[in-house]
Amino acid sequence: MQLFIKLKILLILMKKYNWLYMMFMMMSSLFMIFLNNFYSMWVFMELNLLIFITLLILNSSFISDKSMKYYLMNSFSSMNFLFFFNLNLMMDSFYFLIIINFMMLMKLGMFPFHYWFIDMLVELNWDMYFFLISWQKLIPLLILNYCFNFNLLMIISLMGGIFSVMMIYNQILLKKIIGYSSINHMGWMLMSLMMNFNLMMVYFLSYMLINFSLIFILNKLNFIEINNLMIKFKGLQYYFIILMILLSLGGLPPLYGFYMKWFFIMEFSKVYNLLLLVLLILYSLMFLFYYFRLIFNFTMLNFIMLNLFMFNKFIYSELNLNLLMFMSLFITLNMYIFFM
Repeated sequence: MQLFIKLKILLILMKKYNWLYMMFMMMSSLFMIFLNNFYSMWVFMELNLLIFITLLILNSSFISDKSMKYYLMNSFSSMNFLFFFNLNLMMDSFYFLIIINFMMLMKLGMFPFHYWFIDMLVELNWDMYFFLISWQKLIPLLILNYCFNFNLLMIISLMGGIFSVMMIYNQILLKKIIGYSSINHMGWMLMSLMMNFNLMMVYFLSYMLINFSLIFILNKLNFIEINNLMIKFKGLQYYFIILMILLSLGGLPPLYGFYMKWFFIMEFSKVYNLLLLVLLILYSLMFLFYYFRLIFNFTMLNFIMLNLFMFNKFIYSELNLNLLMFMSLFITLNMYIFFM
């Protein structure tokens, strides 16, 4: 018992350094935007890897294989990235460029390198979960911006979309559902990256904001499985927020998540084949159908709590008015980045 108390106190003392490591992790990713040399990119990529592993250790009650799994996958891809990049400088081969693309897809946890990504998401707490599915994807996307192969990324995006749609219907864990949704959205990001870097940043920032809102609510309510949405009733306002965030993540107009996909649709329809666009929209609609089915189940179970008085009280509360104002401001910022 005393040993357990000492370990708990030690973890509390260690967590006070979280903000410092998070700041370094974000800085290491942001510096990549200003670099145009693959060697310097590799250095910052490794620095980001070490900082994130430190965060994993600090935020783990028991140091299991999470940090080692992340280290092995990312160090293997980084080592091969550096090796084949050097070979490409000497021989300038098309196949070396393909391998570099595969290494970055491995870092992204994209299909068919998704197994380590999904398994690790289940083991993480919600804080590290958010960083892994959002912020840690920025560095591989920035590197792919300089050396992508269109045909490869197009095939991976389409295959990842249909794979995530097939897998999400078998899941009851919310972490796996959001993880497969991340693979689907990553296909949109890869396709937008090949058209316009600003478009990719708009999509990435919008996706990160929506996931932050959803994960914040799920963490606060301690929801782990789908059944928790139906059994643990925590108040109407929380369910309304989850409903709106899920529909926004699915891209239902006129919610916020629709705008990031609308920017993509406008640009993609001008440049590439409309069949590819229809397939991406179809995958997104399948996810939206799943979210509708999920929302319908826990809404019908708690329909007695749904009354007009509570709904009006929620809409006109000061907290949610501020949330709507913040969303409007973020839409304006994304439109500025996209059209600049």
